Amino acid sequence: RSGRSKRGDANRSDMHDEEFYRKMTDMRCGSDDTFPAPVFKDTVLGPLFESAKANFVDAFRRIDRAHCVMLAEAGILTPAQASSIARALFDIERTLDLKTVAYTGEVEDLFFLIEHALKARLDPDTAGRLHTGRSRNDIDHTIFKIVLKQRIDALLGQMRQLLDALIDKADAESSTLIVAYTHGQPAQPTTFGHYLAAYVEVLVGDIERFVAARAIVDRSSMGAGAITTTGFPLNRGRMAELMGFAAFRQNSYGCIAAVDYVTAPYAALRLAMLHLGRLVQDFQYWTGFEVGQMHVPDGFVQISSIMPQKRNPVPIEHARLLASLA
Repeated sequence: RSGRSKRGDANRSDMHDEEFYRKMTDMRCGSDDTFPAPVFKDTVLGPLFESAKANFVDAFRRIDRAHCVMLAEAGILTPAQASSIARALFDIERTLDLKTVAYTGEVEDLFFLIEHALKARLDPDTAGRLHTGRSRNDIDHTIFKIVLKQRIDALLGQMRQLLDALIDKADAESSTLIVAYTHGQPAQPTTFGHYLAAYVEVLVGDIERFVAARAIVDRSSMGAGAITTTGFPLNRGRMAELMGFAAFRQNSYGCIAAVDYVTAPYAALRLAMLHLGRLVQDFQYWTGFEVGQMHVPDGFVQISSIMPQKRNPVPIEHARLLASLA
């Protein structure tokens, strides 16, 4: 390498990439004796590769960057090795358009695709050092947690917006009389503000459950390796810090086997939608012609194709459907 110019190195890697991706495009798997077998490629590996391209690329890049820095700080990589790897990772991000890469089976997954791109830019020994002390097991679980945290944060933002809107509406309707129901029958007079304030308390609890679930997700799995960590002196705390995690999961088996970081937000989501569905169901009942306790403006009403006198409160119906589907 020392005898080549930087421009020559860049041309070499570009040519290597082009040759490799052309080979991927032209490759055809025609036998069950060659990995991957055609049906396995088309029904399992291919869809997983497309899903990784759509959802996990940025998270994988964050892990690669953080791992490179941590290895250098721990003295596992020399400064020169870390710099070379970092420059190669940056070049891959800049030049490799994953949207144009179709899956053919030449590589098993996104991890091996990036590893091949690294080796196209570095000597194999240097490129391979980025994978020191880690496995696709701890990488994959950490990727899922990074993306799941982002989605939980987005949902928490929406839930807090809903909470603010409900508080404002409850305050504005604090004197608006409605009929309160028990056992499905008219029971006592109250106000719409009183009714909404009951759901406000429920929604606060839903938000607290999501915050608690996020804390379970917010623990890095990196450093667990395949299952029993590694003999290299990895700094798991520093790795978690670099990736934006609050901490790392202590038990290495739990890092790659425990699924509570999935079930906790799932349970919180299911309860939140169950509670929201009850509210929406009340609204739908109140819009009934016989009840008439809630009026849906004409701009939100659809008519029947055969019964033009009908006023169908479709936004409420859609909200109920979405809560149920969730």
